[in-house]
Amino acid sequence: MGVEEDSAEAIALALRAIKIEPDLGSSLKSRLYRAAREVKPSLNALKLARRMLHLYAINRGRVRRFLGDLLGEELSEDGRVLLELLASSLVSNLHLGKPEKLALNLRRELSKDLIEEVEPWLGIIRSIKEGIIKLPEEENYPKWFINMLMRILGKEEAENLMKFQDMARPPTYFTVNKLLSREDEVLRSLEEAGVEFSENERLKEIYIIKSMKRSRKILELARKGLIMIHDLSSYYAIKAMNPKPGDTILDVCAAPGTKTILMSIAMRNRGEIISIDSSPTRLRTHLRRVRRAGALIVNDILADATKPLPLNLKADIVLVDPPCSSTGLFWREPIYRWTIKPRHIRMFARLQAKILENSSKHVKPNGMLLYSTCSLTIEENEFILEDFLKVHPEFDLEEVYPELGDRGLRGLSEARRLYPHRDRCNGFFLAKLVKRS
Repeated sequence: MGVEEDSAEAIALALRAIKIEPDLGSSLKSRLYRAAREVKPSLNALKLARRMLHLYAINRGRVRRFLGDLLGEELSEDGRVLLELLASSLVSNLHLGKPEKLALNLRRELSKDLIEEVEPWLGIIRSIKEGIIKLPEEENYPKWFINMLMRILGKEEAENLMKFQDMARPPTYFTVNKLLSREDEVLRSLEEAGVEFSENERLKEIYIIKSMKRSRKILELARKGLIMIHDLSSYYAIKAMNPKPGDTILDVCAAPGTKTILMSIAMRNRGEIISIDSSPTRLRTHLRRVRRAGALIVNDILADATKPLPLNLKADIVLVDPPCSSTGLFWREPIYRWTIKPRHIRMFARLQAKILENSSKHVKPNGMLLYSTCSLTIEENEFILEDFLKVHPEFDLEEVYPELGDRGLRGLSEARRLYPHRDRCNGFFLAKLVKRS
């Protein structure tokens, strides 16, 4: 199959994914895989569609403003999105083949009416590729996010973070599931398959994949549960928690289960993990994942942590990883830049405060409460902790080890903040609270 055929198939697939009605917090990647299950594209088209959607999410703001001024109300929603998709790819120098051949192949993949609708405008898209027309140099982020970052980091560092997220590809990390396999054997099998990887310099036993050319082997091991693919920040939370065999852990808002499995591995399947989530669907997914990973010490409970929990339990460790605005994921999931609004931050902060309050009742004396989010906002992190500590003097904020990233803001120096451009991972917040005896 030629470049233009792959490109046309990828464009049709990406357009199908964009048209799937999103839930708050659903990524374009998850919608892409849902679309792929329906049409079963070639592997090349799937990979290209994923790259196209990533670039579409990054460039959507300025491309939409540019085309909106140009097109007015003349196109259907499908036609407008198709042109945005093409423009976003071409302005980022993504090679889609020769325009004439691409147009011919698009006629086979898309409806005749849609092609005829956008055809008069394809010359403008080609002019963007050839540099004849320049898109406006605007930030690929909403104004509220830019202002928030500048308050936290200052102008120069905020610009560095945004530029980094637009230019750099998010890394892929993995750890070996020692419940099902020996680490040396799994690493050897990856090396023999030609997978290039290296151990992280800051945290041992987590590896970064240098090249995805041998992705088939990686996916095979992940499907078998022999390796866990996850962000460095998830692994850092478990390292900071340092769970031991025999511990009793309350895992609040546990789905999809990555941290649950990492805790089970650290505990060597000895002890107990009570995992709570409010969604039956997410909890079923959680249970399937932990069972496939060989985690035998996990018990799932359907419960809403914004209300008092139906438990008579005092745990050694309580992990509170509540729903959040995901502003720390704007690098990995750039579509969130345009779906998350300031009102969502306020909504999540109210939920987080309730979840933290209810979860704290289940920490035993000398026990630990670990609070984490993949949000960069102060409202969901430092403000939540400040309000909690004012009414709970029995808890002390303690240093997090190992010391990765930056210290917390507003004088909460014991907490840790991770930033994508500095730490090569999702934006992340982590705080360790210990209950006095």
